[in-house]
Amino acid sequence: MTPGQSLQLLVAAAAIVAAAIVATVAAATYFLPPPTNSGDDEEYQSRQTVAAAQGATGAVGGSLTIITISSNSLLTGAAYSITPDPFTGQGAYTVRDGGEGDSNPAAGIIQVTGMRSGGNFTVTQAEAPPGYERNRMSKIVEIDNNNDSITVTFSNAVAGTGTAASQPPAKDIIYTAKFECGTISGSEGPLRPGHYDTDIGILNKQDFAVRMTWSAVVNDGKSTNSILKTLEPHASTGIVCKDLRQLVGGGGVGGGKAKFVEGFVIVTVPLDASLQGALSGGSTVVTGRQGSSSAVDVLDVQVFYTANALEELPREVLVDKIVFTVTADPSGKLPKDAIVGRTLDITVRAGLDQVSDPAERVRQALAREYGLTEAQASRLAIRIEGVSVGAGTMIDDHALSLSRVPPQTRS
Repeated sequence: MTPGQSLQLLVAAAAIVAAAIVATVAAATYFLPPPTNSGDDEEYQSRQTVAAAQGATGAVGGSLTIITISSNSLLTGAAYSITPDPFTGQGAYTVRDGGEGDSNPAAGIIQVTGMRSGGNFTVTQAEAPPGYERNRMSKIVEIDNNNDSITVTFSNAVAGTGTAASQPPAKDIIYTAKFECGTISGSEGPLRPGHYDTDIGILNKQDFAVRMTWSAVVNDGKSTNSILKTLEPHASTGIVCKDLRQLVGGGGVGGGKAKFVEGFVIVTVPLDASLQGALSGGSTVVTGRQGSSSAVDVLDVQVFYTANALEELPREVLVDKIVFTVTADPSGKLPKDAIVGRTLDITVRAGLDQVSDPAERVRQALAREYGLTEAQASRLAIRIEGVSVGAGTMIDDHALSLSRVPPQTRS
């Protein structure tokens, strides 16, 4: 081997050693040190897997920000419990403001990153800031994917006062649901022609009775008086179009029982002393995604909408095609050139084992179309030229929709 070849081999060996050192350092970046005792093996493996995934993909996982306030000022020193552990999926994880696991250096703001996705986590204040009472109300957050960033806020009362010092206390929890009821048969709007129905379901998901009131506000119309109702624990009730019609009375588009009305139903839960006492005893507050309301969600309010093009379900029907001639119209309401003296036809629904008078069916149809009174229609002279029977199928344009109503607070 020549001296030049020996030098090349030494350079190649040095490059291999350097590459091995870089790989070792990179691996150390993404893996945690081993546990100090065997009882931590399971947690170590789970945390190592999360760290390895973050190192390999660059993803940081879901994040949770916990803010502690009083009188609109940040408070430091609080500790929180997150169940289940957002890294292992088992047990509880405790994080303290400014302690290990808090990636936000600001006092009063805790940020936990790299959380497992695809589940709900319960956040509970384990320790209050010094000089303040512990907030006993837990909050549930949902982490669906690694990009989720959820923020929850806990407000603490000054020790010994028994009242929160963060903001003026809320007096009511309000749920506002839109309703559409009735029939639109022409182009008068506000929706396309069809039959609309609304069913508002209200569930008390608490372990105690909840007192509520509800009222209706008709668009460009009046507001109704409030109706008081008490929902027993885990009981439900409903508000349907029949209830709304009885409450709102007249008004709306069209006429008769099928007239169209729309507006809002307002469900109010007063935050009286008894309800606040029940909530502070350990109930759960459900908190949605970032930007959604963090109000106390006492009830589960859902709205089910249906829209049909037909009043009845689709089915096969019998029809009569009646060929007729109007020979005389004493009222003078029928167009002479288009109706009187001409041979016309009309198709009407027929029923099995039903006796009907074709001439009377024609009179009824003409009276509806041209605004004839019963006496004027009876004096029409109609000659029936022929009747034929056929079968048809009603085709319905049907739509369904379900939405959940979020809570709002009113001070």
